[in-house]
Amino acid sequence: MMSKSIIQIVRDRIITKHANDKEQIEIIFSPLKRILVEAPAGYGKTNTMVSKIAYMIADRQILNPKRLLALTFSVNAAYKIKKDVTQQVPLLLKDSGLNISTIDKIFVSNYHGFCRGILRKYGMVFSPNFQSIDQLKSIDDNDVRRNQETIKGLVYEDAYLMSEFSLAIKTGNEKYLTKNFDNYNDIIIKKFLPAGYISYNAILTLVLKLFREYPNILKFYNQYFNSLLIDEYQDTNILCFWIVYLLISESTKVILFGDSLQRIYGFIGAVHNLLPISETKFALKKIQLTTNHRFATNPDMLQLDSNIRRNAENPGSPQIKKNVIIKLFTFETQSKEALAVAKTADKMTHQNPGTKVAILVKQRGGNVDSIIEALEMQHIPYFYGLFTDEDVKYIQFHKRALNEFIELIKIKNHITKKLSVEHIKKMKGKQDEANEVMENALLGLLEIFWTKIFSNYPSSSNDEKIILIKDTFEHNSLKQYMEFVKSNIVLSTVHAAKGLEWDYVIIPDMEQESFPNWIGGLCNKGGCAYKSNCHLQINKTNEIAFIEELSVFYVAVTRARKQIYFTASKIDSRGYSKNLSCLLKLPGITYSK
Repeated sequence: MMSKSIIQIVRDRIITKHANDKEQIEIIFSPLKRILVEAPAGYGKTNTMVSKIAYMIADRQILNPKRLLALTFSVNAAYKIKKDVTQQVPLLLKDSGLNISTIDKIFVSNYHGFCRGILRKYGMVFSPNFQSIDQLKSIDDNDVRRNQETIKGLVYEDAYLMSEFSLAIKTGNEKYLTKNFDNYNDIIIKKFLPAGYISYNAILTLVLKLFREYPNILKFYNQYFNSLLIDEYQDTNILCFWIVYLLISESTKVILFGDSLQRIYGFIGAVHNLLPISETKFALKKIQLTTNHRFATNPDMLQLDSNIRRNAENPGSPQIKKNVIIKLFTFETQSKEALAVAKTADKMTHQNPGTKVAILVKQRGGNVDSIIEALEMQHIPYFYGLFTDEDVKYIQFHKRALNEFIELIKIKNHITKKLSVEHIKKMKGKQDEANEVMENALLGLLEIFWTKIFSNYPSSSNDEKIILIKDTFEHNSLKQYMEFVKSNIVLSTVHAAKGLEWDYVIIPDMEQESFPNWIGGLCNKGGCAYKSNCHLQINKTNEIAFIEELSVFYVAVTRARKQIYFTASKIDSRGYSKNLSCLLKLPGITYSK
């Protein structure tokens, strides 16, 4: 009788909270052990996730919060989940009679953080160097020459294999990875660990090796974590997928949250078609969230969101119910467009104090330089967020930050504000003056990051903080703190902006070779070559490239809380005439001339 009353208390609260969304209710109360949730941006994924966890605890599906393992690809997303769960689940379970004191014991991490914890416990079976795992320096698999210079006795063949192994992860070459798995791990164990180094990929491969060679350790984790929840599942690479596969036993409850249209990390290894593959392999019941709560009061944005998704679902013949007229502004030249973008962003922030505006671009280049020049000529303050995941300078900053941090914790292995001040001081002392703009931006994000360590995670253990800090630097994730910068205007790439939101978003350069860009495949492959003035014809040759470009476009659009604006110019910064982007001519999208 008591258990029913507890469940009813929690059910009533959840029903009140989610009353206007039947799919959310279905997911939360579902008795099914295996669920795949298709969760588009703005459709209430986080609230659904939190309520699902609360209900599983109330319904005794999770007997102890420590038995739930929550994973995600992004370190920043992992700690956002941790924060939401520890703050909101107790509110849903309040006065239920349940013990909520252990809610903060739910294990939430990204894949690397989870695997690092396993190596901290069991890595000694491979090497005594795991006694000081936090002091191991990170090294890049791809840099053949530098690895040979850094690791004594590392022959070219081994350094080259590591580079090829990393490439195979990015391309999803399962055959190569399987064939060279043991050799890769042997090189790490025999050459890198004794020298005090470990690669980012090896944190995963060594756990896979541990699970395969020590089945009792895998059995422990299978039995201990009876429930597995994964967010951002579409971003999972092949190594992470292998780990997930091993963690799921016959009795494991599995809940995967993902959105196939937000898979924009294919170029660094996100597995293609992972959601449908996993739906079959793990016998998952797919439930799709269908109500866009973010744009509920904005019919134009709601329709744009819907029509983009319809194009993704059926590229050749999308089922469009109603066209949307987008806010598009065209200009004769790139310089005029850039000036208009700068002035519009500035006007928005002055008309409504506190308003946040993002100018999102596909990549850096001459057109973006024109926008920077316009912002600076007009003396408009902005934050420089033009970071890319493969930018050498961006990666090098994180490597320096990681190495300086490791040196500091060797001296005093405790996270304090004094240590954070010392770390920032050391980073400023080694500033790359040749890249002053990016360095200053990253130093600003570093200061924000350290502030958040102490304000957002006061109850986290010292080990948990060390894992968060190392994972952030190893995963090159400082860009995810752009949402906390003081500047009301942010100039960013779409990839750097994933997971973040602003009140208004301006997407400039909506022209051929810019968005989509030449490298992406639509402008230079599939027989397009600007036929029909960039009215794209989808076929088997270009469909994959189209979906990848559409995914980036969708992520850009859904960074806006209130409204999106598009701009384009007839002549780019090089003086070439350009067609309007094919993405603005898709079925269901129109614009006023």
